[in-house]
Amino acid sequence: MRSIDPRHAWSTGFARTIAEELRHGVATGAVTWSEADELLNRLRTVIDQALDVHPQPL
Repeated sequence: MRSIDPRHAWSTGFARTIAEELRHGVATGAVTWSEADELLNRLRTVIDQALDVHPQPL
């Protein structure tokens, strides 16, 4: 049996939560699909900037 990488489990859960919240926002009329798409694009930018793909050694 393969062990699950906790980072993979966390990122999958995070992505599902974001998708669910965006769908809920559209369903309730809080945001349009266009606004939800823009929010997702901005969130991607923030996450990309927060992640350091080449961490410096300690």
